[in-house]
Amino acid sequence: MRVLKATGVYFPELKFGGPPLKIHALAQGLRQHGHEVSVLTFFSEDSARSASTHYDGVHVQYLPWRGSGLRQWPTDRRLITQAVAAADVVHIYGLYNSLTPLAARAAAQAGKPCVLEPLGGYLPRGRNLWAKRLYHHAFTHRIARQAQFVIATSPQEFKELEPLGQPPKLVLRRNGIDVESFANLPDADIFRRKLGIPADRRVVLFLGRLSPVKNLEQFLEAFARVRPADTTLALVGPAEPDYETRLRAVAQRLGITGDIAFAGALYDEEKLSALAAADLFVMPSLIESYGNAVAEAVAAGLPVLLTDTCGIAPAIHERAGLAVPLGVETLANGLRTMLDPVERARLTSRRNEVMSQLSWAEPLRQMDEIYRSLVGNRH
Repeated sequence: MRVLKATGVYFPELKFGGPPLKIHALAQGLRQHGHEVSVLTFFSEDSARSASTHYDGVHVQYLPWRGSGLRQWPTDRRLITQAVAAADVVHIYGLYNSLTPLAARAAAQAGKPCVLEPLGGYLPRGRNLWAKRLYHHAFTHRIARQAQFVIATSPQEFKELEPLGQPPKLVLRRNGIDVESFANLPDADIFRRKLGIPADRRVVLFLGRLSPVKNLEQFLEAFARVRPADTTLALVGPAEPDYETRLRAVAQRLGITGDIAFAGALYDEEKLSALAAADLFVMPSLIESYGNAVAEAVAAGLPVLLTDTCGIAPAIHERAGLAVPLGVETLANGLRTMLDPVERARLTSRRNEVMSQLSWAEPLRQMDEIYRSLVGNRH
């Protein structure tokens, strides 16, 4: 079966956080299920780029574009029409970009079945709220009506997406990770040397995109309230414009600059070394549709402190870590709890149960079943 994935960003553009990796992992896994997978996307660094390439056997077509943000627009729509015409199923990822409605329209015109996966973006949050609400009015609900399936990645997102459809149209399909890649971690000293963290200091690790939705200002307040001895808070990941500057200013105001380390974006061995060096992983997000970084931390053997607004939180709470409500005091109390060896052992005693629910095997089986049902219904 020929599956087309339409997405505003794709591997290897990892500065956009988890979605490019997730979509690439799904594409690779579907190939192993016997599907021919292609991707339609933009290349953020070059608006004139119109090229085809392959990543791990997945065909990728880049669209030339102009504009930026919500006004980014492909300049050659024929490439969209051609890609959709060649596919049996069109799977559209994300909202608030021009490719989503254009790919949906092309699928409708070509009579191709369509799957919509909003990637946690249905409820307008963050910047440009008025534009996002306008986008919903103009595009989202029409696309959802057209789609045969709408995918949610957590019970939390499932509830958020109920205005777009009900079961069986609305499907809960979690994300996954490559569990085996976290089985043998590199030397923790690679990370410690890079940031100048002595071997006798504990490391509390955040790993992800540094952006307002990650709620790091509030966690800095919580960290300052606890002020754990001989502990460094390491913030690892690409930062949105000016956001790292904001965090540094908060740390300076709180008097914890010496306990905070900004690592920037780390990949491959350096990222794994960060996990090896950490004593505790934190994810204090305002919202996460799932939370792949949390799953990776669990696979790496780390205890986790996260907010209960993360989609993965119910699977983690009192099994592989602690989920707490948003708030400086709740995060501070959670940090104290997870740094206590006895409490940490109690709250992570069922980690093996969580591990069995992290791989891509079940999500890929679900997607294979969904795609085959769509193509089978047309013959």
